[in-house]
Amino acid sequence: MAGPFEGLRVVEFGRFIAVPYCAQLLRDGGADVVKVEPITGDESRRNGQIIEGEGRQFLNKNRGKRSLAVNLSDEAVRDAVKTLVHRADIVLANFRPGLAEGFGLDYDSVSAVNPRVIYAQNTGYGLKGPLANDPGIDMSLQAYSGIAQFHADGPVPQPNPLIDYGAALLMAWGVSTALYHRERSGVGQKLDIALLQAALVLQNNHIQHIDAVDGDRIEFVEYLKTAFAEGKTWAEVLERRASGNAFAMMRAYYGFHRTSDGTIAIGGGSLGIRQRIAEVLGLEDRWVTEPGWLPDDGPAHAEYVLDQVSSIIATKTTAEWMVELREAGIPVSPVRMREQLIDDEQVLANDFVVRLEHELLGGYTVIAPPVKFSETPLTANEPSPVLGKHTREILIEAGLDHAAIDELIATGSAREPS
Repeated sequence: MAGPFEGLRVVEFGRFIAVPYCAQLLRDGGADVVKVEPITGDESRRNGQIIEGEGRQFLNKNRGKRSLAVNLSDEAVRDAVKTLVHRADIVLANFRPGLAEGFGLDYDSVSAVNPRVIYAQNTGYGLKGPLANDPGIDMSLQAYSGIAQFHADGPVPQPNPLIDYGAALLMAWGVSTALYHRERSGVGQKLDIALLQAALVLQNNHIQHIDAVDGDRIEFVEYLKTAFAEGKTWAEVLERRASGNAFAMMRAYYGFHRTSDGTIAIGGGSLGIRQRIAEVLGLEDRWVTEPGWLPDDGPAHAEYVLDQVSSIIATKTTAEWMVELREAGIPVSPVRMREQLIDDEQVLANDFVVRLEHELLGGYTVIAPPVKFSETPLTANEPSPVLGKHTREILIEAGLDHAAIDELIATGSAREPS
């Protein structure tokens, strides 16, 4: 069966994660994705490099694409690439600020010739404001958005680039929405997907302000303005934060606990589940058994209950708790490490990973397309391309002949595999 994006033409000017992963999702859906790379290749080809030009971080975000390796500073190359984008249904870009305009590959230039184009760009901090022209990367956005993990010794980065992947998924959703609008109106449009907005979405449970009850947030923000200048430690800052944080009461019921032979996670995300947890554990906690009751000292009560829950769970094995908590309808899981997932029975049963064959590296396993469609399935059956593998065929599609392509390759303005 054909994928939902069969017949669509995509030109990707992508680096790092957000744009390349979005383009991979479109390719999984059947779109023809031309990845425009510099002569030296996307930087991610050298991240976790296995052999020259082939890195782990390229393999898992670029499967099935066609690689066009060129120097956009060359006028003939630039004209050929413009031909491609003028015919494209979708352009995905994360150019450095000002670069697209210099090449004539910005939305205004492209849409003037191709008004049906859907042009999705990824920025760090959005199009307006004092940081609009700052480069953005997941690490800097973790710091700016507060999504980093905070411990008594200071902030620690999230081990996975959650913001980048969140932005990629928002971009794919935005492109799909724009395609639906174009189907009805015939008109394309420009999309901006900011890493900062993705970071806000990922913290949707916590980033909000209700005037009637959230005065403590304003007090804490005022406190932060001078706390570190006055010599406060991270431990003191986090203690001050917890004193006004209602979520501290959840820690005993929503988190990790050591068993006698391992660690489990329990998910008491609702009052009913928390009540069942208390019943299974034989725990007395008025905050759970008497809805509406609040202790005079919230952090102290939360710490006391956490100690009680941890002590009880430590008395039995992981397997024993898995049986007892599951029978009570409580979400529970043993703690796993990501190295275990490739071979996991549940992952394999649902085809959540896929095997591919690379022409230089051989077989490898990566995460499969993340949504199952009954009528228009996403498929992953081609590996990521060798750098410049499709340069000649794509430039021919753009109107160049073999002699012109040979000249570009000879002068170093285009590249194909040797």
